[in-house]
Amino acid sequence: MPMYSNRAKLMDDDCSLLLWYKSRVQLNQYDEKQNPQGICNLGVAENHLCEEELIAKMRSVSSWSGQFNYYPDSSGEFPFRQRLCAFFSETFCSMQTTLDPARMLISSGVSGTIALLSVLIADAGDVFLIASPYYTAFDFDVAAMARNSLIKCPLLNQDIGEFSLSVEIFKQGYESAVAQNLRPRAIVLVNPHNPLGDIYDEAVMQPILEFAAEKRLHVIVDEIYALSVFQNQRPFKSILNYTSIPDPERTHFLWSFSKDFALSGTRVGVLYAGTKDICRVGTKLNFLMVPSSAIQMTLKLILDDREWTNAYLKLNQCRLTEQYQYAKNQIEQMDKRIRIRDAQAGLFLWIDFRSILTKVTFEEEHKLFDEFFNHGIYITNGLTIGCSEPGWFRMVFTVKNKWIQEGIERMKQALNTYKLSSS
Repeated sequence: MPMYSNRAKLMDDDCSLLLWYKSRVQLNQYDEKQNPQGICNLGVAENHLCEEELIAKMRSVSSWSGQFNYYPDSSGEFPFRQRLCAFFSETFCSMQTTLDPARMLISSGVSGTIALLSVLIADAGDVFLIASPYYTAFDFDVAAMARNSLIKCPLLNQDIGEFSLSVEIFKQGYESAVAQNLRPRAIVLVNPHNPLGDIYDEAVMQPILEFAAEKRLHVIVDEIYALSVFQNQRPFKSILNYTSIPDPERTHFLWSFSKDFALSGTRVGVLYAGTKDICRVGTKLNFLMVPSSAIQMTLKLILDDREWTNAYLKLNQCRLTEQYQYAKNQIEQMDKRIRIRDAQAGLFLWIDFRSILTKVTFEEEHKLFDEFFNHGIYITNGLTIGCSEPGWFRMVFTVKNKWIQEGIERMKQALNTYKLSSS
């Protein structure tokens, strides 16, 4: 008799390669003083740029209350949900929009909210449409509990050689799913986009929302990078601020403290659902995933300090902009053949290594990825995150300058080794 269930075996098979590499990196992470021979982590999407300010603020508001000894509200603490509703209204909504705490659930990061939504809006075997490339932990998120899967809808337009979002890619994905006797249940939109760093305006989003309404599909809008927009870029408009949503009851907003507040370790994600009923039913399962009262109320205290929060968000935006340009310049100076696609938001450089590859194939892309990893630098290759064309890599730039400098030095060595091995 096997040691564990078929479900466990499926879960193991579903697990993204990103998690495997992430665990290896975490066991041997580069530090210029403590571990100079460790792996230079430019692959995990975390923001280190305001670390000192965040540590100081978290320490200043952290305290212990008797309520923290006991079970939290399975929906998330009500005062915290109230404060988040006010924060989103103040930050995202140009009109006096009042958000309802009864439509909000607090769960374990955006991954927790997607896993939860998958159970609530889809049956086992149903599929979600997602623009690719994408954060492929989504594959695991929709499969772990709900046994759903994703249909990739490539953003790369082969005719013009550019990545662009349009309703057409979802129409094609929908038709492909139906042809395979699969039932599409939702479209997943990430705005701003990971890994491209694109901001999608209402003119792009509206036809997708209309198509979803026509097909009675849910729309899951992940805005985890909403406040990580570079300076002097096009303004970002949240789905919460749209005046016309064709099917509001099937339109759901996700956000987290992981990226915009660089607090991925808190594991606090937010679902603002299309209806109260989704949250009412979801509360039962969310009992397994709701974060502690202590961390929720600590984050509430941070949001209560509006002056600090506004100053932090501006500082983070400034540092993101500067660090993006610094990292981009460093890589472009390293090798003039390497092209970096312009981004408007997020934590990533989307790097085109096609001119480096001896053949533009996924096999050669993986060889280059292995060469990087063997030289102690971890960046994410495109195939791993669902890119339809070989040669693209995602690099996180929101780290210390020393890490970027060390990573680029190792990248040079890896490229030289790859060139020699391919000649």
